[in-house]
Amino acid sequence: MASHTAMMRHLRRGLQWAQADAQAAPPPWALPAAIGMLALALRLYGLGDKPFWLDEIASLRRATSSLHDLIADSLRNKHYPSYFLLLWMVAKIGTSQWLLRLPSALFGALDAALACAIGSRAAGRRSGLIAGLLMAVSPFEIQFGQEARSYTLVSCLILIALWGLVRLAQDPAAAGLPLRHDSAPRGAWLAYGLGTAAALDVLNVAVPWLVAANLGAAAIAWRAGERRGAFLRNWGMVQALVLAAWLPAFAWLYFASKGAVFYGAGWAPAATLKTIWAIIAPVYLLRISSFITFRLLPAGIPSLAAVVAAMALWGAWRLRRDPVVLAVLGAAALVLPLGLLVVSLFVPVMVPRYFAWSAAPFFIFAGAGLGRLSSAPLAAAAAALAAACLINVAPYYRFETKPRWDLVAKQLAAKGRPGDVVLLDNYYSYFVLSTFAARAGLADDGIILTWNLPEALRLAPGHQLWAVYGRTGQAAKKQTPEVFRNTLAGLGRPVSEKSVGRYIVLWQFDEPTAVSQTVAPPSRPDALAAGEAHP
Repeated sequence: MASHTAMMRHLRRGLQWAQADAQAAPPPWALPAAIGMLALALRLYGLGDKPFWLDEIASLRRATSSLHDLIADSLRNKHYPSYFLLLWMVAKIGTSQWLLRLPSALFGALDAALACAIGSRAAGRRSGLIAGLLMAVSPFEIQFGQEARSYTLVSCLILIALWGLVRLAQDPAAAGLPLRHDSAPRGAWLAYGLGTAAALDVLNVAVPWLVAANLGAAAIAWRAGERRGAFLRNWGMVQALVLAAWLPAFAWLYFASKGAVFYGAGWAPAATLKTIWAIIAPVYLLRISSFITFRLLPAGIPSLAAVVAAMALWGAWRLRRDPVVLAVLGAAALVLPLGLLVVSLFVPVMVPRYFAWSAAPFFIFAGAGLGRLSSAPLAAAAAALAAACLINVAPYYRFETKPRWDLVAKQLAAKGRPGDVVLLDNYYSYFVLSTFAARAGLADDGIILTWNLPEALRLAPGHQLWAVYGRTGQAAKKQTPEVFRNTLAGLGRPVSEKSVGRYIVLWQFDEPTAVSQTVAPPSRPDALAAGEAHP
């Protein structure tokens, strides 16, 4: 993986800056910049190695569509077009996995830098160093920094807003000054307002942030004293501007999706203790998620989860001396997970990525805990923590977290013959494999893809038939490999059966004869419905 020497050099430099005497301290941006560079290195390493999966292929299709189709498809599937317009511009340069994921890697690095900056402002530079480090090396954050989706972008925008809100919380009296006043913290207000409005126009998972911010504002107003009324007027004006920027876009989304924006992810798992742990462990406690199945993969140092949880509790206890900042960060850390847990009682929303932006406030609490140590113990603790985190994250790069449909396409290109038929178990498998098939040139080789069994039987005589079962997205499969294989019993015994990675099975039938089947042709579902029923 990326040079551990370089990573440790960044950490040592950060420690030196964090411990520097105030007179010799580097500029405030230096420590977040060092953390951001470390985070970027971890996200750029292997950025294009893992294949696209269902949602990323939807991103690719939109990025290579016309603007009209991009917007229409995004809105129909409950997404604002904003992030996909960014990918559309990137796709003018190229559409490789590496390039389309690059924006997420950059935003993910900014997330770590912002966590460092907010932690430094809330609890000191040492705390900011630890908060940024945890954000940089979190396997969950790295995973989404290598994903052509909008989750690191929305986290970045919310963290900009949180930075502004923490600044306001640290001086409630100044926050109550009229915005035209020379001493008014206009930069903080601007960061909060623009960050919040932009986040809401990217993903509706930002709506809980709006709730959390208003709870934080109540705490600021409580401490604003005689300027409470002026603060609330400022807050009301900024909130009105935020809503004016978001509500028209939300109405557009609502009518374009025919009200589906209020529906949950019908494929999401139910809220059980197992499901909740599968969210808490990767999002907050540095465990590695298998991504497709939500299961946890083996951890290099499992006990690191308990250490981070203890650090966060210690940090919350430390910040009790500044109750307004504690309230702002506490709302940012808790409103999203608790809100989604309540919503899950009515509609299924228990998906780890919906919890993503609340990880940074949690890590800021953890940084505030360890940052309380004096220089020498902090240096030793930070070095040990960094080493443990790097050991913990290393297995992520070699685990198969996304189905290897790219290898299926390569094998078919190598072994298939003109006229061969590839039968997929459902439309979503066809949707994913067709992208890799185009890149592998299967159509040029005369190999036909279909998810329609009667069509496959009509085309197969005199040719090889390849049957493929596999996962494409995070929705649970409605049938097992055995059930799918039983639907092909009339074709006789396959000449070969091969597992392609962890999630795909490939069978080869040598020139089967046409047989009578009673299976009705499957209807074509919406191409994005299974993997993209997202809020």
